[in-house]
Amino acid sequence: MQPRESRRLSLPIALYLALSTIYLLSIPVGESPDEPSHLQCIEQVSRLNRLPEILPPPQGEWWAREHVISGYLCYHMPLYYVISGYLQQVVHAVSGAPLHFEFPPNNPDWGTSLAMFEHGTGTPFSGITEPVTMGALRLLSILLGLATVWAAAHLARRIQPDHPLAPVVAATLIAGWPQFLFISRAINNDVLATALAGVLLIVLCEVGRPRRYVWASLLACLIILSKLTMLFAAVVVALAYALEFTAARERRREYILPGLLSLLVFGMLIAFIAWQPTIRYHFSLTQTVFNRMRPDALALPYWLNVLQLTLSSSWVRFGWMNVAVPDWQAYAWWAFIGLTSILGIRAALAYPRNRSRTIILLIVSVWAIGILASYTRINLNRFQPQFRFAFSLLPLLAAFASAGYLKIAGPSTHRQHVAAILLAITLAVANLWIIVTVVRPAYA
Repeated sequence: MQPRESRRLSLPIALYLALSTIYLLSIPVGESPDEPSHLQCIEQVSRLNRLPEILPPPQGEWWAREHVISGYLCYHMPLYYVISGYLQQVVHAVSGAPLHFEFPPNNPDWGTSLAMFEHGTGTPFSGITEPVTMGALRLLSILLGLATVWAAAHLARRIQPDHPLAPVVAATLIAGWPQFLFISRAINNDVLATALAGVLLIVLCEVGRPRRYVWASLLACLIILSKLTMLFAAVVVALAYALEFTAARERRREYILPGLLSLLVFGMLIAFIAWQPTIRYHFSLTQTVFNRMRPDALALPYWLNVLQLTLSSSWVRFGWMNVAVPDWQAYAWWAFIGLTSILGIRAALAYPRNRSRTIILLIVSVWAIGILASYTRINLNRFQPQFRFAFSLLPLLAAFASAGYLKIAGPSTHRQHVAAILLAITLAVANLWIIVTVVRPAYA
């Protein structure tokens, strides 16, 4: 990345850090999807030095305290919990802050009120009530979110090389995306999987470098160890290798050793899952649970509801999916993203085609299909139209939308700079409006 481009990226980086900090200060502890249960898994690592198990077992309905604060999510792949648990141990050793966090009492008005827990009243930033051992986990999430912002910029540069401002616009789109900002200060394994996925997609797009497949395989394994719904990442790596190996007629010998090493990396992952008892049990449990299909999953009204809530949860559905803005805002946002993405895809297809560019376009197409297939499978099994499960699509969407947005701005460099700044200002104002009119009243 050129020094000038790095300086330009200071705008979206500053936007992301400022807005994620404001969200961090504004949203109280526990008011993020499944955050209390994720913390139970992390504390099993930090306090007990073991891989998480489904303890304590969930009790009652999903909103009951004995269910919300339980280990029911500990069947997930453990990488995020292991990293977070040992981070807590380090912070505990330095600061002396406790490893265990006791969540506030449940809000007795839950259902009519939007807050799951009691947080007191009268303070504008009631979220700063947690020890530094939890604050470190939120800082980790913010840094992982920043990696996704960077990935969007880098991917835009690979896909749209003739648009020097495309990386800045792509990074700005992610840096000001409200739902992404909300999740990126939460204690949640989605942030690690999303960041690793963005880096993997960049590595795969460096066509012509056979050795990168070893790193790509390692990244895919780390993603799978973060979240099993990201299993498609291994399929994308395999298909990308097959495409490139087939196309590189005169260089095929250079791909043989990286291909064998990649097989070794994936073999080690399979062996680890098969031989580690806790991981093996959680893997088999996940496969059993997610292989079922809802009875109404073949009905059109069901998928219309999934679509409507997916669009809504991609813009603003904070808290436990119950802190929302009017749906028209989400529809307007997706109309903008859809239009600019279509224009960006057309621009990408209009570039002079060569072998490397064709492979890149095929890789990102397979990547998008894999994400959509995974998201569909989740909702075939259970009604979970939460766009955070498809966050790995964000860098790719932003990369295409950035070129479309600049195309609308016109060929003038001055107008494109103004358009990039205007986008940043618009997203900053939109997020501040959301904080003031939606978030603070919800938790006041």
